[in-house]
Amino acid sequence: MGREDARAHLAALETFQGKMTEELTCPLWYAPVIGGLFAMLTYAMSLERPFMFALEGECFAITAALYAVARRRLGYFVNGYRRGRTRKIAFGLLMFLYCMMGLSGAGAWIWHLGWLPTVAAAASFLAGCWGSVLWQRAWRADMTAEL
Repeated sequence: MGREDARAHLAALETFQGKMTEELTCPLWYAPVIGGLFAMLTYAMSLERPFMFALEGECFAITAALYAVARRRLGYFVNGYRRGRTRKIAFGLLMFLYCMMGLSGAGAWIWHLGWLPTVAAAASFLAGCWGSVLWQRAWRADMTAEL
């Protein structure tokens, strides 16, 4: 293989990386949906049991729908627990979500602060949106760096 062939292969690889990065971009509406799921799960902890389970069931159904959309659009679904920066982001988001869920439940059932579940749900929504975008950027960077 000569220098010209090597340059042609490198140019083809760079073109492929550019296309791959475009393909790996999630739609903009994913972030608020993830934020909404976080908010729903957080607020559910402040509800009576039947309503809590109903809201959690809705979250499960929305998650399944997101999975189906990703499989149809991209041909695969990637969770947040893969090696690299994405695992750290997913773990941090999960810990934050658990804290907000606990705060929501404690605010409603222990401290009797009716406003606290709403504040915790709003914080969860913002964290879910921000975390979704951050996770997507880290995943794209990891995927294109591995080529």
